[in-house]
Amino acid sequence: MAKIKVALVGAGGRMGKAIVQVLAQSQKSELIAALVKEGSVYVGFDSGIHSGLKENSIVFDSNLEEKCKLADVIIDFSSHAVFQENLEMALKTRKPLVIGTTGLTAEDKASIRKASETIPIVFSPNMSIGVNLLFKLSEIAAKVLGNDFDIEILDIHHKHKKDSPSGTAQRIKEVLLKALDRNESQVVYGRHGMYPERPKTEIALHTLRGGEVIGDHTVYFLGGEERIEISHKAQDRKTFAVGAIRAGEFLSNQTKGLYDMFDVLGI
Repeated sequence: MAKIKVALVGAGGRMGKAIVQVLAQSQKSELIAALVKEGSVYVGFDSGIHSGLKENSIVFDSNLEEKCKLADVIIDFSSHAVFQENLEMALKTRKPLVIGTTGLTAEDKASIRKASETIPIVFSPNMSIGVNLLFKLSEIAAKVLGNDFDIEILDIHHKHKKDSPSGTAQRIKEVLLKALDRNESQVVYGRHGMYPERPKTEIALHTLRGGEVIGDHTVYFLGGEERIEISHKAQDRKTFAVGAIRAGEFLSNQTKGLYDMFDVLGI
């Protein structure tokens, strides 16, 4: 059986390296293009060597359209600055698209929904299988515990991360709001100064940035007699790469539509 051909956009970054490493071991998918922005210092350099592997003869390239035409699926872990260009290219070439880019705006998300009417797309703020189990377990806990427990979310990432709170923390918040039939007006982002007693329906989201933490997320359910903590701690970026590649393999069997990692994992 032929392997699924993957064009990786944003191949020169941290996540790009991890995806190249995982694809080198994959039984179902293979890297056929390592794409970077025009003018990148990486253009022409071997993506295998860059990722700490042996030479794979797939050099970094900036010819997005040419390479995407050859692929079965596109995985995008680039940046918000070029996201719309990448989305338009997926539409133009009619290729399934996995979106791992973070920091997207409401306008970007509207563009994703529109594009999914033409091509299949997996869009998730976090591709990790474990993190998506965190989303589901948090949803279950919220439905069971209701308003009897206070809820706090903690997001810890490395000092280089630009968006705050993380897309993952935002997704946890959205899952909890939906499960509890609450809205954004009941969310607090950090605390400073004097406050009245905490409302029962409040959800607070806290952000820490420092060091080289890949990504830690914890949801706290705090009751009068007990505390429940649901945590996920990433130890290697490969956890996100494995999920992204699994999402690409899922899309290879889908028609148009917007999917998330719950669809990919069947949960």
